Amino acid sequence: MKKLISTFVFLVCSTSLLWPEERLEVKESGIRIMQLMRTQNGIRRYPDALPSLLKMMNEQTFARFDTDPLYVSTLTDERLLENPILYVNCDDQPNLEFPQEERDALRRYMEQGGFVYLDAGIKASFLGSDLGHSYAAWEERPEVKEWFAQVFPEKTFIPLPRNHDLFRTFFKGLPKNDYLKIEQNQKRLPDTVLKFVEQEKWPQGTYSFVGMKVKGRLACVASPICAMGWGKDEFGAWIPPISFRIRESAENFDQNLKLASFSGGTFEVTREDGLKDVIYSEPGQRPLWVQEPTGRWRIFKYYSGEEISNYAHAFYSRLGMNVFLYALLN
Repeated sequence: MKKLISTFVFLVCSTSLLWPEERLEVKESGIRIMQLMRTQNGIRRYPDALPSLLKMMNEQTFARFDTDPLYVSTLTDERLLENPILYVNCDDQPNLEFPQEERDALRRYMEQGGFVYLDAGIKASFLGSDLGHSYAAWEERPEVKEWFAQVFPEKTFIPLPRNHDLFRTFFKGLPKNDYLKIEQNQKRLPDTVLKFVEQEKWPQGTYSFVGMKVKGRLACVASPICAMGWGKDEFGAWIPPISFRIRESAENFDQNLKLASFSGGTFEVTREDGLKDVIYSEPGQRPLWVQEPTGRWRIFKYYSGEEISNYAHAFYSRLGMNVFLYALLN
């Protein structure tokens, strides 16, 4: 593993922090984030995501990133040992099956100081393949679990607690619910949405993450898809629009549910407290309702709108910045 030519001084929140000298080499043009692209002509769901996020990091922090990701097609690429962070959007990969030599190379990379971010590494089965991020799912997707069981058979992923430093590396808490200029009107998140976001969806600006430690250091994290919230077009507008999925109750819901016609499947989802929610969903449909461990029934309601989408983009961008800055500082 190459050492830094000189100590990298990293400034955050007007405080000088020294990056340890036992690290991967930093290029003068900026820190290069590698992105795994195993199929060169494959479909990418969010092609503008990572470059947009790196540009925002250059604008909002004193860190300097090369805004052009370094694409690698195999984990045996020699450049892996020259750059500190490997970003993998699991949804962009044809599969997560790797030959032994690539699994060995990934193990060496992580043991020698590399950090791996598995975006879309958590996905709830009840959402299907194209219905967005998971809800309250704290386990890595089966393909990720099998992949890393072959890389580090002696280790497992564990949930990151809400008070983990990763969620406070640079940004702390949720974006402010300031009034946003939407055409001629002044709008902000509806109160019912804001309450759910603050108390259940993203409390304290945190999210469902799992991580794996190597030699006492958090060397890999997996999350539901975050890249959907990073992209901007050439005019600086967020892409794509994002809707909120909110769990809420309704008058006489328990009584009315007994009369509902239902033919879909049920899915158990692990909560932070270790208890199970039961999600009800029709084939090809979004989730319909959930029965909580207390026996309470709640419905899924979807909210859309520019103010909601902008808030979601702000949240995911802050979260993504925290992940990459944490990787550099630890």
